[in-house]
Formats: sequence, C-alpha cells, structure tokens
Amino acid sequence: MIIPFFIPHAGCPHQCVFCNQKKITGQHESLDATRLPQKINEYLKNDSSDYPAQIAFYGGSFTALLLDTQKSFLEAVRPFIRSGQIKSIRLSTRPDRISREVLDLLSEYHVETIELGAQSMNDRVLMLSGRGHTEADTVHAVTLLEEYSFTVGLQLMPGLPGDSANGFLNTVNKAIALKPDFVRLYPTLVIKDTPLEELYHTGRYTPLSFDEAVSLCRDALTRFEEKGIEVIRIGLQPTEELLKPGTIVAGPYHPSFRQHVESSIFLDKMRAVLTGKVFPEHKAVIVVNPTDISASIGQQRSNIGILKKEFSIRDIIILSDHNIPKKTLKLTE
Repeated sequence: MIIPFFIPHAGCPHQCVFCNQKKITGQHESLDATRLPQKINEYLKNDSSDYPAQIAFYGGSFTALLLDTQKSFLEAVRPFIRSGQIKSIRLSTRPDRISREVLDLLSEYHVETIELGAQSMNDRVLMLSGRGHTEADTVHAVTLLEEYSFTVGLQLMPGLPGDSANGFLNTVNKAIALKPDFVRLYPTLVIKDTPLEELYHTGRYTPLSFDEAVSLCRDALTRFEEKGIEVIRIGLQPTEELLKPGTIVAGPYHPSFRQHVESSIFLDKMRAVLTGKVFPEHKAVIVVNPTDISASIGQQRSNIGILKKEFSIRDIIILSDHNIPKKTLKLTE
C-alpha cells in the first residue's frame, strides 16, 4: 500500500505553463508535518495487507523545500519505519534540485524511490513550458541517483508547447538511454487557471487530439517495454477536483486513457494475425491472457467493430487462457 501525501506547488521555484497542482490533486491546504502521524495511522488501521506500506510525497518539488522542512516531514515518518509499519519513502521532485547533500539526507531517512519531473529532453520545449531546468539537469540527476542506488522514475509529457511527435519520441529515446526503473506518461492538458489556458484561448497553443495522444503514448509504451522499462501510469489520475466541469479546459483526457493506449496496441496485433487469413465461416477466435481481455476488446468493443468491418468477418470472439503470455495473442485454427 502507498500512503500518499500531496504538497502541491511546495518548493516549486517556477510556474510551469501547464501546472495547477491544487486542481490536479484536489488539495488546497498546505501539508503540515505534525499531522502526518495521525493520517498514517488512519491508513494503517484500514490496511488489510501483510506487507509494510510506503509513504509517498507527490505534487511539489520535495528536494526544493528548505532542508529543515524536508527533515520535518521525514522525521514524522521515521518512527513508523523503525517500527516496521512503513517500509520506505518515495517522492517526486525537479531534476535541478538533486545534489549530494540532499541525497545524503534522503538516504538517512530510508527514501527509496525518487521520481523526476523531466517532462521533456528538449531544452526549447522545457523553456517554452516554463520548467526552469534543462536536459543536462535531468541527465546529471539520474546519474547521481543511480550512484546512490535510488529507484529512479521519470515523468514525461507529450504535447508540450513547441514539441512535435518526432520531438517527443526523441525524448523517449533519450529517456531510455538513461535506463530509469520506471516511467509515467502524462499527455499535456489545458487546466483552468494556468498560463497554458491563456495560450490556448489566444490561439498560441493547440493541444494534442485524443487520437494523437493515444498514438504517441502507444509508441512510447512500446519502446519502453521493449527495453524492460515499466510504464506505471499513462494519463492523470482522476480526482474529484479534476473531474469538476471546467477544470480541464482542453486536451486529450480520459479516466481510462491507458486502456485506450493498450487497446490501440492490441488492435494492431490482431490486424497482424488476421491479415492474409481466410475465414470460410466468417468467424475468428483470438486467445489472450486474462489480464488483456479488456485491452483486446477495446472500449465499448471498439476493436471488435473495427476488425469485423476491415476483414468482413461476422464474428470475432476473444477468449482467455492463462497459458498465453501477457501482451500477446494467438489466432486459433
């Protein structure tokens, strides 16, 4: 179990054009370190698993906080780590706020995983997005984190101002070269009360279409998985605040965005096994791993409808079999 704490905008020295963490996370109050133990105990009381939990600090730039502030949060968690109730801590931060001094501190307090808001590996895109850091900062940060044996995550955003499809896939390739342990993909959205909203309304920014975002994330997911790098999330986590009418002004949002991406991948795989085949009874049976049933069928059975039309097949049946490896499929004879 992950026990999340959000520190929206805390420590952030810049206003990124796309960012309104309070609307994204749904948290408007500052996090008070003295309240952490009570909330941790509430989570632990309702946890039925047999494994120690992990504390996560999301939303802001943890390592950009004053060192005393960082220590106050970490000290609040320390008793739970010593008791064995909490296994470790994970946090998110900026690439340009990673130093040996900070990493020495985090190592002392059992921080295990650090996610970097890299967003892009293109300096022009980073500048237009108001990030305030460079590609070189990300490379340097990952190098230090790996030296200290932290688990490293990268957050990337297709569709940022000034970016392109080829540009983002170049970012993906550069990220792969850094060999992170995992990645998150967040297609850029226009959120209310952000600089990007003004750029959008004045015609200076056009968000990705839904299909464009799915296509880019599909290509990125495929490339990362081919290199053994796990993509742990695609698309923003739905929150009550985020789903309020008007919060998302424009952009490729869907609460099940990842399923659309994975369905797109499976659609291509099914096309490949059906191409060149003859179906005298106008019926095809495809077998997948049980975990891939939804992705293969598609949202509202969209993949089935597309394939029936493309291949003039009356029935396409998807069956599950645990013996079929995940993310693969088999056409039965």
